[in-house]
Amino acid sequence: MHRRHGRPLLAAVAVTLALTAGCGADPADTPARWTGPSTPASAGAEPTPGGTPAAVTGFGAAPASCPRPAPAARSSSTLDPTAAFHPGRTATDSANAVDTAPNCEIVVGGRFTDVRGGTRTTLGKGPGAVLRLDGTGRRLLGVTRLAGVVEDLEVHREGGEIAVATDRGVALLDPRATTARWQRAGAASRVAVGAAGTVAAVVGGAVRVYDLRGAALATIRPDGRTVSDVAVDDRSGLVFVSGYRQVNAGPCVPVQIAYVHAYDRRGALRWRAYDHPAAKLGDRCADSRAERVSMGRDGKLYLAGVTDGGNSIFGRSAADVTRPAPNVVVDKFTQPFNTGNAHQTYLARLDPSSGRQLAGQHLLARIDSKGDRGNTVTPYAVTADERGRVYAGGVSAYQIADRSRVALGGRRLASYAGGDAWVLVLSADLKRRLTWVVFTDGGAGAVRGVTAGSGVAAVAARVDKGPFYRTRDAGPGTGGGYLAAWPGLS
Repeated sequence: MHRRHGRPLLAAVAVTLALTAGCGADPADTPARWTGPSTPASAGAEPTPGGTPAAVTGFGAAPASCPRPAPAARSSSTLDPTAAFHPGRTATDSANAVDTAPNCEIVVGGRFTDVRGGTRTTLGKGPGAVLRLDGTGRRLLGVTRLAGVVEDLEVHREGGEIAVATDRGVALLDPRATTARWQRAGAASRVAVGAAGTVAAVVGGAVRVYDLRGAALATIRPDGRTVSDVAVDDRSGLVFVSGYRQVNAGPCVPVQIAYVHAYDRRGALRWRAYDHPAAKLGDRCADSRAERVSMGRDGKLYLAGVTDGGNSIFGRSAADVTRPAPNVVVDKFTQPFNTGNAHQTYLARLDPSSGRQLAGQHLLARIDSKGDRGNTVTPYAVTADERGRVYAGGVSAYQIADRSRVALGGRRLASYAGGDAWVLVLSADLKRRLTWVVFTDGGAGAVRGVTAGSGVAAVAARVDKGPFYRTRDAGPGTGGGYLAAWPGLS
């Protein structure tokens, strides 16, 4: 059993947003030579910007210009990226978020102090930037400079607008990221946008909800709970909030208990998952936190949680702590035994309309030289493609399954060197690992964002120390931000 004191609740921050809406391209920012990948590829037609909420039409076919999906590799330890490189050139850079636009462009957000190439747009003078690349990741299309560091972003899957969360505020950019449709002050850490354009952002300890035009709809403040992430499903009309609460009563004093809540767009609570009463935990005393939630492209809600030990509530039903969870066990990397207090990842699929848990799986590393003792795997991103295949990423200690066999682009990577940036792809039934690889090639860092859909898959990562794997045409960049792209699965 492992318990630890929780982190303090985030304080709400109100600061002035320094974006300059509608200023368009800066004549002084002329395109420069792109020092990263240079192989051209069709980026497809730009979506037509929409000024009114889009109809919820469901998930349609990808445009003809999107990359062609590929079958899964024979080995889950191999991957053949079309691009893998450092967009920026300084150690302070970080790629924090990535998503795929309706026309299959890859959209990346983070801190980039020196990115060369592409059409330049200045909406604010600062270290933050949104990068637009073609679906292979080889061609930089545009760089939009923002005042605040982009902590998170999500692309409107119907209209292509880009919702960004920065340390200066929340904004909705047009599909080319050349103008801000609207902007709201308050340092934001996470953001999501629904199919009809509802935008929700984590600002301090609250979630602020807006419509597509930026009109405020609600402010959600889960009482006594830390907020970690937010997701939006306009089909059910719900906003999902995840995090944990610190409990100092009951059999597990103290303990952190994960929760996922669903609210309507006016802020009324509709359902809750996990968040069990402390008195009913029994021996489930390991800390648990719901770190990430995301709407998959299959219309289901996905959770990436973390637990400090094997005896957490993630082994029990999201609705009833007395019943077992529908967890899928594949091998020792998905079974929480001999773990001590190592952080483990927990992945789950939920029905967004009711919160009913459909499937789940633990994920942890193993130290083979110490009797297969469990070791830390921490998640920072989760999503799913159109067929419900689950994509997750984060940072792992020594070591993931078959780490010594990981090969990217046909080349074996260097051994673990202290913090592997990993990505995992699971089959829709969670019974097969289609991909589990790292991008650290003798370096250390963490995958911060992952996207998959319409023939495109990509990760954004923070580099703590190099090197990371790079494709041959990647150029000389060695900055702290990193992007890798590869064909999505057929």
